[in-house]
Amino acid sequence: MPSVILAVLDHPPAADRLLAAATCLADLIGGARINALLVRTPPEATILPGDEVLTLRREAEIRAIGASRAAAVKAVFDAWAVTTPLGGTARWVDVEGLVEDVVKDWGRRADWIVVERPAHHDYGTTWHGIRAALFTTDRPVLVVPSTLRGPFGRRVAIAWRDDRRNDEHTTKAVLAALRCLTRAAQVHLLAGLREGAGAPVIPAILSEHDLPVELHVLPIGTGAFGAALLAEAHRLGADMLVIGAYVHHPLHGWLLGGVTRYVLAHADLPVLMRH
Repeated sequence: MPSVILAVLDHPPAADRLLAAATCLADLIGGARINALLVRTPPEATILPGDEVLTLRREAEIRAIGASRAAAVKAVFDAWAVTTPLGGTARWVDVEGLVEDVVKDWGRRADWIVVERPAHHDYGTTWHGIRAALFTTDRPVLVVPSTLRGPFGRRVAIAWRDDRRNDEHTTKAVLAALRCLTRAAQVHLLAGLREGAGAPVIPAILSEHDLPVELHVLPIGTGAFGAALLAEAHRLGADMLVIGAYVHHPLHGWLLGGVTRYVLAHADLPVLMRH
């Protein structure tokens, strides 16, 4: 039974990179069907309460903008579908609805989700799609940066912080990543170490799967640990980062943890995350 990858497409300029990343991921896991999803927000959902009245003219304008965006993304998909080795296993999906609901619905039917990393000042559809993918689907999520240049999965860095709050999420991310590591030439474990704590060791989840890993210890200090992770990943020449995604408190599911938030905002290599 083939796996299913859901590629959540939003901005036309990023669509080719997302589809290329989905193709690479499909290759790493031994083949998959790709559902390319575009979500159109209903016009009534774009109007804030008390902001303005949704007139017929304004509704038509919103729908025209949405149709133009969808057509541009579909053109990228069509061009990709002609050349992809996946052939008939790629599917175009165009749905109108709230992005959180649509990504949750389609994401739970998939095995993997691919999304674009949002721009610094983009707090719209892309951010809502990422949060829904991470925190409502229970699926591994590959976040693709605008700087994607080619295939990935040969030199992989795994971020690990040895504390109970992060262990569960990191373990789930690593379990998903194991399917992507069959062709990895190098696997680096980036382990955070707080002052006074014992020296980190290779986690059992990695040693029990006989995965050859090189351990690198990163001190956890006053600076952003996410910055240290990305800097070390670059120093090692990593082409993909695996990290657990977590929130500050289970009752505040949209309040991202500091490392998760930093990596989502700054990563310039593909990041495989799971909550």
